Amino acid sequence: MKKTLLILLLGIIFSCTSNDFTDPNDPKFGEIEDGIGGEEEGEEEVNADVVIMVDATDGVDISPEIFGVNNDWRLVPDNTFSAFASTLGTIGSTVVRYPGGWESEFYDWTTNTTPRWDKSPDTPGASIETLKSNVSNYSIVLPTEEAMITAVGSSQYNLAIANLKTRAKQAINMSGINSVNGGLVEIGNEWWLQWAGGVSRSQKLDKYVNIAMDLTEYIVSEYPNRKFKLLINGDYTQPQEFTTMKNKFTRGYGAIDGVGLHTYTGYVTDSHNIADLEERIKECADNFNPDKNFKYLSEWMPSRDYNERALYMEAANIIPDIIHIYARSGAQAAAYWPPINSPVPGLGITNWNYSKVFPTGQILGDMAASYKGKSLKTTSNKVHLAAALQDANTMVMYITGAKESGKKVAVKVNGFTINSIQSVERFVPADYNDTAKAEPYLTETASAQISSNHVVVDVNKEGLYQIYKIVVKGN
Repeated sequence: MKKTLLILLLGIIFSCTSNDFTDPNDPKFGEIEDGIGGEEEGEEEVNADVVIMVDATDGVDISPEIFGVNNDWRLVPDNTFSAFASTLGTIGSTVVRYPGGWESEFYDWTTNTTPRWDKSPDTPGASIETLKSNVSNYSIVLPTEEAMITAVGSSQYNLAIANLKTRAKQAINMSGINSVNGGLVEIGNEWWLQWAGGVSRSQKLDKYVNIAMDLTEYIVSEYPNRKFKLLINGDYTQPQEFTTMKNKFTRGYGAIDGVGLHTYTGYVTDSHNIADLEERIKECADNFNPDKNFKYLSEWMPSRDYNERALYMEAANIIPDIIHIYARSGAQAAAYWPPINSPVPGLGITNWNYSKVFPTGQILGDMAASYKGKSLKTTSNKVHLAAALQDANTMVMYITGAKESGKKVAVKVNGFTINSIQSVERFVPADYNDTAKAEPYLTETASAQISSNHVVVDVNKEGLYQIYKIVVKGN
């Protein structure tokens, strides 16, 4: 017995003085990602594969207007728009961008047609009268293309500007946007992607600024007591261009209330990376005017090209992360595109006749109903977390598993003591063997546990691309 104890003692001594370290942070074990396993010193250890965090002391007000939708005038005919609007209502859409994107540059408000547009549909989309009959909250886009294709200061430019002023007044008057609560008016749509006579990007920017100044001065003179916000349009991936616009905007600068940005984004891209999204949104608005920096993300989606072709339920897994970033950036409004699935199959909210809501629409609708109050600071790792404090005693979490293999996930909650779990729902693909299937996701009742002020749940145990929605009570 004494011999055995001696051997054990020697073994312990040699193991403590050996160079054969077992510290998992030792370089020979490779990079250790923050938040995996264990707890900080002095805290009770929670058994989990991944630990992510939420800080209830760091909250940003969530604007309900970030759950808007960009109309598709070409694909939503006038005679079915009421059904389309009804479907948008079921998912809690809060604002509709009208007439839409590119069609806005060619749209004739008096005839409900798109002259000179190469994608003009055989059946016109919703007229402004139809829009107002079915939607109470909307934004409008004023055209710039007619002047963008001319040389600034030329007779052609001056004629085009006169036409654009007329069209701007028609749009504002016919839309009734001045009486819409929080009405938004964007000047132009994606100037940086327009042909603009085949000139360079910097020359396009120069043209756009001149057009925007001319239209701004005119609008301010025509509507001195306007209630709507007036926004310039720009590329969020180039925040420095908003500084350039500010410096060039020598007339009507103080009348611009903020920016319209098209925040197509993803995880697998340098130019449009989600990791840079929040900071870029803030920079664009502040670079133009830090004192009047309304942020309208008037076109957005989790782009297929930047997300390894993620479709349907796969794409839905990205949306809580994006919405969370929008809220944290202080965005006041946003409009998802495409509403109809056919332009970008796999990312549309609904099918062609609005009879089926796809996963992107489902998760937007769920968040519109539940992701409210204050958006809380989160730290994600392998799986992502969006969290909001609905009120002083209720917190909602969206945990997205994406393509991460099954993990026991612990959400560490700071600044809020969890008393109970109110509900746990699990949104899962219609078919785990085909997570990009063109079908709505399924909703299941699931379970989670509380451990040392952590919420612990198994994510992706049954298959990939699960989304967990957990509501907890506390104080």
